[in-house]
Amino acid sequence: MAKMTKRRDSDADAEPAIKPSASKRARKTVDASEFKSAVVGDDLRLPLTDAEIFYLPDFVSVQKAEQWLRQIAKIDGWYRPTLKMYGREITQSREIAAYATDRSLSVKYSGTTVQMRYDYPPVLREIQRCVEAQLETTFNHVMLNKYDSGNVYIGKHADNLENRVIASVSLGAERTFILSHKKPPTDSPAKATGDPFSRAKRANHDVADPYHRSLKLASGSLLVMQGETQQHWKHEIPKEPRVKHQRISLTFRQLVF
Repeated sequence: MAKMTKRRDSDADAEPAIKPSASKRARKTVDASEFKSAVVGDDLRLPLTDAEIFYLPDFVSVQKAEQWLRQIAKIDGWYRPTLKMYGREITQSREIAAYATDRSLSVKYSGTTVQMRYDYPPVLREIQRCVEAQLETTFNHVMLNKYDSGNVYIGKHADNLENRVIASVSLGAERTFILSHKKPPTDSPAKATGDPFSRAKRANHDVADPYHRSLKLASGSLLVMQGETQQHWKHEIPKEPRVKHQRISLTFRQLVF
Protein backbone atom coordinates (compact mmCIF):
# COMPACT_ATOMS: atom_id res chain seq x y z
CA MET A 1 0.00 0.00 0.00
CA ALA A 2 1.19 3.52 -0.72
CA LYS A 3 2.79 5.42 2.17
CA MET A 4 0.14 6.64 4.57
CA THR A 5 0.09 9.67 6.79
CA LYS A 6 -0.72 9.15 10.47
CA ARG A 7 -4.41 9.08 11.25
CA ARG A 8 -6.75 8.30 14.13
CA ASP A 9 -7.44 4.69 15.15
CA SER A 10 -11.12 5.27 14.33
CA ASP A 11 -10.07 5.72 10.70
CA ALA A 12 -9.33 2.00 10.53
CA ASP A 13 -12.86 1.73 9.19
CA ALA A 14 -12.13 4.09 6.29
CA GLU A 15 -12.61 2.23 3.05
CA PRO A 16 -9.05 1.43 1.94
CA ALA A 17 -8.11 2.89 -1.41
CA ILE A 18 -8.34 0.17 -4.05
CA LYS A 19 -4.93 -0.77 -5.44
CA PRO A 20 -4.55 -3.72 -7.84
CA SER A 21 -1.53 -5.99 -7.30
CA ALA A 22 1.73 -5.43 -9.20
CA SER A 23 0.87 -8.24 -11.64
CA LYS A 24 -1.96 -6.13 -13.02
CA ARG A 25 -1.64 -2.67 -11.60
CA ALA A 26 -3.91 0.21 -12.57
CA ARG A 27 -2.10 3.28 -13.86
CA LYS A 28 -2.51 6.66 -12.23
CA THR A 29 -1.60 8.42 -15.47
CA VAL A 30 -4.39 7.63 -17.88
CA ASP A 31 -5.11 9.30 -21.19
CA ALA A 32 -8.70 10.37 -21.74
CA SER A 33 -8.90 8.02 -24.73
CA GLU A 34 -8.28 5.01 -22.45
CA PHE A 35 -11.45 5.20 -20.41
CA LYS A 36 -15.05 6.09 -21.05
CA SER A 37 -16.72 8.56 -18.74
CA ALA A 38 -20.22 7.94 -17.50
CA VAL A 39 -22.94 9.77 -19.42
CA VAL A 40 -25.08 11.66 -16.90
CA GLY A 41 -27.29 14.71 -17.38
CA ASP A 42 -25.88 18.05 -16.22
CA ASP A 43 -29.03 18.57 -14.16
CA LEU A 44 -27.84 15.73 -11.90
CA ARG A 45 -24.34 17.14 -11.41
CA LEU A 46 -23.53 18.56 -7.97
CA PRO A 47 -22.30 22.19 -8.13
CA LEU A 48 -18.91 21.46 -6.55
CA THR A 49 -15.49 22.88 -7.37
CA ASP A 50 -12.95 20.53 -9.01
CA ALA A 51 -15.42 17.66 -9.12
CA GLU A 52 -17.49 15.57 -11.50
CA ILE A 53 -20.02 14.13 -9.08
CA PHE A 54 -23.58 13.19 -10.00
CA TYR A 55 -26.46 11.96 -7.85
CA LEU A 56 -29.48 10.03 -9.15
CA PRO A 57 -31.86 9.70 -6.18
CA ASP A 58 -34.28 7.36 -7.97
CA PHE A 59 -32.03 5.16 -10.10
CA VAL A 60 -34.43 2.27 -9.33
CA SER A 61 -37.69 2.07 -7.42
CA VAL A 62 -37.82 1.48 -3.67
CA GLN A 63 -39.43 -1.90 -4.36
CA LYS A 64 -36.64 -2.99 -6.73
CA ALA A 65 -33.99 -1.75 -4.27
CA GLU A 66 -35.56 -3.82 -1.48
CA GLN A 67 -35.61 -6.89 -3.72
CA TRP A 68 -31.93 -6.42 -4.61
CA LEU A 69 -31.03 -5.85 -0.95
CA ARG A 70 -32.56 -9.18 0.12
CA GLN A 71 -30.81 -11.05 -2.69
CA ILE A 72 -27.41 -9.39 -2.34
CA ALA A 73 -27.36 -9.98 1.44
CA LYS A 74 -27.51 -13.74 0.77
CA ILE A 75 -24.77 -14.10 -1.85
CA ASP A 76 -21.58 -16.01 -1.13
CA GLY A 77 -18.39 -14.13 -0.45
CA TRP A 78 -19.20 -11.84 2.46
CA TYR A 79 -16.40 -11.57 5.03
CA ARG A 80 -14.66 -9.14 7.39
CA PRO A 81 -11.07 -8.59 6.25
CA THR A 82 -8.18 -8.33 8.68
CA LEU A 83 -6.18 -5.20 7.85
CA LYS A 84 -2.57 -4.48 8.73
CA MET A 85 -2.26 -0.92 10.00
CA TYR A 86 0.72 0.57 11.84
CA GLY A 87 2.04 -2.83 12.80
CA ARG A 88 -1.32 -4.06 14.11
CA GLU A 89 -3.93 -6.39 12.72
CA ILE A 90 -7.44 -4.93 12.84
CA THR A 91 -10.64 -6.70 11.87
CA GLN A 92 -12.77 -4.34 9.83
CA SER A 93 -16.28 -3.71 11.17
CA ARG A 94 -17.87 -3.88 7.72
CA GLU A 95 -18.38 -7.09 5.81
CA ILE A 96 -17.25 -6.85 2.21
CA ALA A 97 -17.43 -8.91 -0.96
CA ALA A 98 -15.44 -8.28 -4.13
CA TYR A 99 -15.92 -9.30 -7.75
CA ALA A 100 -14.01 -8.68 -10.99
CA THR A 101 -14.73 -9.43 -14.63
CA ASP A 102 -11.04 -10.26 -15.33
CA ARG A 103 -9.81 -13.44 -13.64
CA SER A 104 -6.22 -12.19 -13.60
CA LEU A 105 -7.14 -9.14 -11.53
CA SER A 106 -5.96 -9.25 -7.93
CA VAL A 107 -6.66 -6.40 -5.52
CA LYS A 108 -4.70 -5.64 -2.35
CA TYR A 109 -5.11 -3.00 0.35
CA SER A 110 -3.55 -2.42 3.77
CA GLY A 111 -1.23 -5.36 3.15
CA THR A 112 -4.12 -7.78 2.63
CA THR A 113 -5.17 -9.43 -0.61
CA VAL A 114 -8.90 -9.15 -1.20
CA GLN A 115 -10.82 -12.40 -1.56
CA MET A 116 -11.79 -11.76 -5.16
CA ARG A 117 -14.57 -13.68 -6.87
CA TYR A 118 -15.06 -13.82 -10.62
CA ASP A 119 -18.35 -15.66 -11.11
CA TYR A 120 -21.02 -12.99 -10.66
CA PRO A 121 -24.30 -14.09 -9.01
CA PRO A 122 -27.31 -13.42 -11.25
CA VAL A 123 -28.53 -10.47 -9.13
CA LEU A 124 -25.10 -8.81 -9.29
CA ARG A 125 -25.00 -9.23 -13.07
CA GLU A 126 -28.48 -7.68 -13.24
CA ILE A 127 -27.43 -4.66 -11.17
CA GLN A 128 -24.25 -4.13 -13.17
CA ARG A 129 -26.17 -4.30 -16.45
CA CYS A 130 -28.59 -1.67 -15.16
CA VAL A 131 -25.78 0.64 -14.03
CA GLU A 132 -23.88 0.27 -17.31
CA ALA A 133 -27.03 0.89 -19.35
CA GLN A 134 -27.84 4.00 -17.33
CA LEU A 135 -24.33 5.44 -17.57
CA GLU A 136 -23.39 4.14 -21.05
CA THR A 137 -20.06 2.78 -19.88
CA THR A 138 -18.60 -0.45 -18.44
CA PHE A 139 -16.98 -1.57 -15.19
CA ASN A 140 -14.47 -4.33 -14.43
CA HIS A 141 -14.58 -4.41 -10.62
CA VAL A 142 -17.18 -4.05 -7.88
CA MET A 143 -16.75 -3.84 -4.11
CA LEU A 144 -19.75 -4.53 -1.87
CA ASN A 145 -19.93 -3.08 1.64
CA LYS A 146 -22.46 -4.16 4.26
CA TYR A 147 -23.45 -1.76 7.06
CA ASP A 148 -25.44 -3.67 9.66
CA SER A 149 -26.51 -0.44 11.39
CA GLY A 150 -25.60 3.22 11.79
CA ASN A 151 -22.72 2.22 14.06
CA VAL A 152 -20.84 0.91 11.03
CA TYR A 153 -19.17 3.67 9.08
CA ILE A 154 -16.39 4.72 6.67
CA GLY A 155 -13.90 7.37 7.74
CA LYS A 156 -12.87 10.27 5.53
CA HIS A 157 -10.76 9.14 2.57
CA ALA A 158 -10.18 9.48 -1.16
CA ASP A 159 -9.87 6.60 -3.58
CA ASN A 160 -6.65 6.16 -5.52
CA LEU A 161 -6.33 8.20 -8.69
CA GLU A 162 -6.59 5.15 -10.96
CA ASN A 163 -10.29 5.02 -10.08
CA ARG A 164 -11.37 7.04 -13.11
CA VAL A 165 -15.07 6.24 -12.99
CA ILE A 166 -16.85 5.15 -9.78
CA ALA A 167 -20.57 4.39 -9.54
CA SER A 168 -22.10 3.46 -6.19
CA VAL A 169 -25.57 1.96 -5.75
CA SER A 170 -27.20 2.27 -2.30
CA LEU A 171 -29.66 -0.33 -1.02
CA GLY A 172 -31.51 -0.31 2.31
CA ALA A 173 -31.23 2.24 5.10
CA GLU A 174 -30.67 5.88 4.17
CA ARG A 175 -27.20 7.07 5.23
CA THR A 176 -25.42 10.43 5.22
CA PHE A 177 -22.61 10.88 2.68
CA ILE A 178 -20.22 13.77 3.27
CA LEU A 179 -17.96 15.29 0.62
CA SER A 180 -15.09 17.61 1.60
CA HIS A 181 -12.67 19.44 -0.69
CA LYS A 182 -9.05 18.77 0.24
CA LYS A 183 -8.04 22.42 -0.04
CA PRO A 184 -11.00 24.72 0.60
CA PRO A 185 -10.30 28.48 0.50
CA THR A 186 -9.64 30.26 3.78
CA ASP A 187 -13.04 31.98 3.67
CA SER A 188 -15.05 28.75 3.24
CA PRO A 189 -17.28 27.54 6.11
CA ALA A 190 -15.09 24.45 6.59
CA LYS A 191 -11.88 26.47 6.92
CA ALA A 192 -13.54 28.91 9.28
CA THR A 193 -15.05 26.30 11.63
CA GLY A 194 -12.61 23.46 11.19
CA ASP A 195 -15.46 20.98 11.42
CA PRO A 196 -18.51 21.98 9.35
CA PHE A 197 -20.12 18.57 9.73
CA SER A 198 -20.38 18.22 13.49
CA ARG A 199 -23.85 17.10 14.58
CA ALA A 200 -24.82 20.60 15.74
CA LYS A 201 -23.64 22.33 12.59
CA ARG A 202 -24.78 19.79 10.03
CA ALA A 203 -28.45 20.77 10.32
CA ASN A 204 -27.63 24.36 9.33
CA HIS A 205 -25.03 23.49 6.72
CA ASP A 206 -25.13 25.61 3.57
CA VAL A 207 -25.80 23.10 0.78
CA ALA A 208 -24.72 25.71 -1.78
CA ASP A 209 -21.12 25.64 -0.51
CA PRO A 210 -19.06 24.45 -3.54
CA TYR A 211 -16.36 22.99 -1.25
CA HIS A 212 -18.57 20.80 0.95
CA ARG A 213 -21.72 18.78 0.57
CA SER A 214 -23.77 16.48 2.77
CA LEU A 215 -26.18 14.11 1.02
CA LYS A 216 -28.71 11.55 2.17
CA LEU A 217 -28.12 8.46 0.05
CA ALA A 218 -31.56 7.00 -0.54
CA SER A 219 -32.26 3.34 -1.16
CA GLY A 220 -32.19 2.79 -4.92
CA SER A 221 -29.98 5.82 -5.56
CA LEU A 222 -26.84 6.01 -7.69
CA LEU A 223 -23.82 8.24 -7.00
CA VAL A 224 -21.17 8.78 -9.68
CA MET A 225 -17.67 10.22 -9.17
CA GLN A 226 -15.30 10.52 -12.11
CA GLY A 227 -12.54 12.52 -13.76
CA GLU A 228 -10.19 14.27 -11.30
CA THR A 229 -12.61 14.09 -8.36
CA GLN A 230 -10.40 11.81 -6.22
CA GLN A 231 -7.48 14.21 -6.63
CA HIS A 232 -9.37 17.07 -4.98
CA TRP A 233 -12.05 15.52 -2.74
CA LYS A 234 -12.51 13.16 0.20
CA HIS A 235 -15.70 11.43 1.25
CA GLU A 236 -17.07 9.60 4.28
CA ILE A 237 -20.13 7.98 5.83
CA PRO A 238 -20.20 8.94 9.53
CA LYS A 239 -21.64 6.99 12.42
CA GLU A 240 -25.39 7.44 12.85
CA PRO A 241 -26.48 5.48 15.96
CA ARG A 242 -30.16 6.20 15.30
CA VAL A 243 -30.02 4.16 12.09
CA LYS A 244 -31.02 0.62 13.05
CA HIS A 245 -31.46 -1.00 9.66
CA GLN A 246 -29.01 -2.49 7.20
CA ARG A 247 -27.51 -0.77 4.19
CA ILE A 248 -25.48 -2.36 1.38
CA SER A 249 -23.51 -0.36 -1.16
CA LEU A 250 -22.20 -1.69 -4.45
CA THR A 251 -19.32 0.40 -5.77
CA PHE A 252 -18.51 -0.29 -9.42
CA ARG A 253 -15.10 0.82 -10.64
CA GLN A 254 -13.51 1.28 -14.02
CA LEU A 255 -9.79 0.55 -13.55
CA VAL A 256 -7.39 1.19 -16.43
CA PHE A 257 -4.24 -0.94 -16.70
